[in-house]
Amino acid sequence: MLLDIITTILGIGGNALEKRQKLKEIELEGKTKIAVAQAEAEVARLNKSIDAEIDWDREAASQMEHSWKDEYLTLLLSLPMILAFFGEWGRRVVSDGFVAISLAPDWYKVSFLAAIAASFGIRALVNKFGLGQK
Repeated sequence: MLLDIITTILGIGGNALEKRQKLKEIELEGKTKIAVAQAEAEVARLNKSIDAEIDWDREAASQMEHSWKDEYLTLLLSLPMILAFFGEWGRRVVSDGFVAISLAPDWYKVSFLAAIAASFGIRALVNKFGLGQK
């Protein structure tokens, strides 16, 4: 009889430990599922972002096909380099021009860089100056 009582008590204790272990396993499984779902959501968000960037590049490239402003901006950006080879006069013009640009308001310089970035599809410039951030 004493043996039956001890066996019953041990059985109850064993069942309680077993139930506690199962609860811990279920809790761990739930946390694992949550972590997997969060990782999958992050991957989906990154893929969507990459797709949006690709679409932005495609649109920029398609708009460049019939645009004269690209040629104008290329010439404008090349002009200081070309003038630098025109002796002292050319170098002075370039130097004075860059001094004048450095005195221009920041909003103008940022706007000009944004126009170049949009024209040539250079997202790196847009992102560097914070124009592409939400």
